[in-house]
Amino acid sequence: MGVESVLRQMIQDRIIAEVPVLDGRVYDRTSEDDPFPNVTMGPGHWLPADAECVAGELWTGQIDVWHRDVDKGIAGDVTKAVAAALRGWRDTVLLTMTPFRIAMIRQMDEPDGISTHGIIQVETRVESSP
Repeated sequence: MGVESVLRQMIQDRIIAEVPVLDGRVYDRTSEDDPFPNVTMGPGHWLPADAECVAGELWTGQIDVWHRDVDKGIAGDVTKAVAAALRGWRDTVLLTMTPFRIAMIRQMDEPDGISTHGIIQVETRVESSP
């Protein structure tokens, strides 16, 4: 598995373990039939971040929180819980990395008029293979 695959799986596992309201509904992709709230893995990008004698990347990933509760505050609470589960966390058993930093949290209404979409961007520096 490559660095991005490992990071994405680590994030999914962490959210499942730390945000019980999701009841394990954390997916790489979701289907229309999946119950709400749920989380999907959004896009990611990386920049070279080499240090002396060490190949590295600055990786940014997006986590999408989907909710259909009438109360937007509840959707916001779920989004904040996901962010809190990742803020400052790292798994150095799987990768040599810095703790996750929350770069941005945003919540918005979706065009369907029913769904609320929370967006969390996380960043980490990770050692990569040369």
